[in-house]
Amino acid sequence: MSETHANRSMTPFLVCKDEIETPTAPGNETAGIDLGICNFATVAYSTEDADLYPGNRLKQDGYYFPKEIAECDESAGERTTRLHAKWSERRTHFFHSLAKHIVQRCVEKEVGRINVGDLEGVREDENGESKKWGKHGNLDLHGWAFDRFTSILEYKAKVEGIEVVEVSERETSKTCCVCGSEDESQRIERGLYVCEECDAAFNADVTGAENVSFDINEESNSESAPDSGGDRSPGWVAQPGVSLYDLSCGFQPQAQVGDCKP
Repeated sequence: MSETHANRSMTPFLVCKDEIETPTAPGNETAGIDLGICNFATVAYSTEDADLYPGNRLKQDGYYFPKEIAECDESAGERTTRLHAKWSERRTHFFHSLAKHIVQRCVEKEVGRINVGDLEGVREDENGESKKWGKHGNLDLHGWAFDRFTSILEYKAKVEGIEVVEVSERETSKTCCVCGSEDESQRIERGLYVCEECDAAFNADVTGAENVSFDINEESNSESAPDSGGDRSPGWVAQPGVSLYDLSCGFQPQAQVGDCKP
């Protein structure tokens, strides 16, 4: 019996690659994604709509699993291995569910291009040294696999004909997405952005995602930037939709999460 089990466990996996024809993009609209810790992803659409995806589940796992692993007797023991595998499995499921939900929303919004904030170097300060955000902050910052999520998003979007482009996040969280004024002090709280120039108050992560969609750091896009005098209402930026993650049914609008099966 044990021999049969051993033989089965040594059976190699076959990976088949097949080229598929990339479909036509759902439309010509652009969406911007701001990646973060409190809200893992914030998506702003050029149709004046936005979605927030809190990272509560990732944070909970990020605290629970390292603690359980640290209490294991052996660093390479069976229980440690199971915990690592379970943690990785849950995080992967989160990323796939989130990417799927965002792509579906982009198809509905006729989005043909998704701009994603490039977080290269997010874990280092201006001197190239690791940032120190305290015990829990470091767990969040160094445990978040932003690049892994972006890779999953890219291939899911490609199946729908949507292009994913990484753009600079420089100054996007400090710039008002309505009038274009820039002031770090305008982000007065973690979730609140108040612009002294145009007297608008809205969700701080959404203004970052909106600026990512504009790609405000790209000179060729300067005419479409928020300071170009466009007539975009700030109301939708203040009250974005919120989708919460559930293991059994993925991401659902906040009001529907309670209807999911345990």
